[in-house]
Amino acid sequence: MKKLLLCFLVSASLIACTNQETKTEAKIETTGSVTTTGPDVDLMKKSFTYFANADWTNLALCYADSAKAFHNVWPSKSDTTVGVNVQNIIEGFKKQRELIDGNIILGRSIYEVVTMPDGNKYGHNWLEMSWTSKKGVNGKMVIFSSFGFNKDGKLTFHWPIYDTKDVVNLK
Repeated sequence: MKKLLLCFLVSASLIACTNQETKTEAKIETTGSVTTTGPDVDLMKKSFTYFANADWTNLALCYADSAKAFHNVWPSKSDTTVGVNVQNIIEGFKKQRELIDGNIILGRSIYEVVTMPDGNKYGHNWLEMSWTSKKGVNGKMVIFSSFGFNKDGKLTFHWPIYDTKDVVNLK
């Protein structure tokens, strides 16, 4: 009996001396949503259609004045040179378009817009493009893009990732 009582006292002492971890649960708002339709999806689609048809004026109207493009690079807060003003990107597109015969053909695509719990919206698309150069060489790429939206329904950034091998062949 004394041994049983001694074991009980030792166990109780060990439990009493052990630091108890305090667990707190953070409440996470999960009111975000994903959609494949609506005005934000339409805006992304329009921007690619304007690009494909070399409609530079309407393409520029899709973007906020301060919008930046980050082609095949990681956006960075410490290196402000990686983001390029959309007007400068369009000037580059104009020069590139001089090497293409006709318009770019938009193929299969997927578009989505994610609305975060804080109301911020991010668009994503996967899109197939093809073209023929003025030299008669066919080119094709699949492009993944991420977009930001502002409250005025304009694009605030465009972050496309794509393989440039067929673009390089335009020259």
